[in-house]
Amino acid sequence: MQKTEIIDKNQLFELIEFILLDSKTEFYESYSEMEKELIRINSLSEFRAYFDNGIANGKVHFGFGIYNPESKGKLFTSKIELNPKHCDGKTYRYRIDGWAIILIQLDLQNGENRIECRVSVNSKKRAENWKSTNPEFGNPELWEWKIVENTARKIINQLKKTTHNNGNRCTSL
Repeated sequence: MQKTEIIDKNQLFELIEFILLDSKTEFYESYSEMEKELIRINSLSEFRAYFDNGIANGKVHFGFGIYNPESKGKLFTSKIELNPKHCDGKTYRYRIDGWAIILIQLDLQNGENRIECRVSVNSKKRAENWKSTNPEFGNPELWEWKIVENTARKIINQLKKTTHNNGNRCTSL
């Protein structure tokens, strides 16, 4: 399940606020900065600071992962080894993993005025098809897929609502 929309910074903040209103939601950056711990974002103000800091430092791609403990399954952190020759001497970074982590990818196309926002999540069928390739993810059957799908659908519907309530400023891809 996935949806992509073009939004602006204010619409992004509206979407993130909606996501973080659920007190059970755990919201992480999907990949850490090199040689740093993953950051968990707990509030809209933390997200705003994270996002604004990223833009100030020239970042144009952002990735986040959403986990709801009610969906059960296995959420974990993986350490990714980096080639220091290609990463300014850095040797590792972290990412969050799990079959049913809901991902939000942001690509700034015109600064904060035009942001491609993609919401996506694996399906149960896709996870089952790939489980032998990623055994460290555990058994896909451990996830409460109805909860995952409902959560993803709510986020996607909010993304649509956010963009369609603002006239023709944004277009769906």
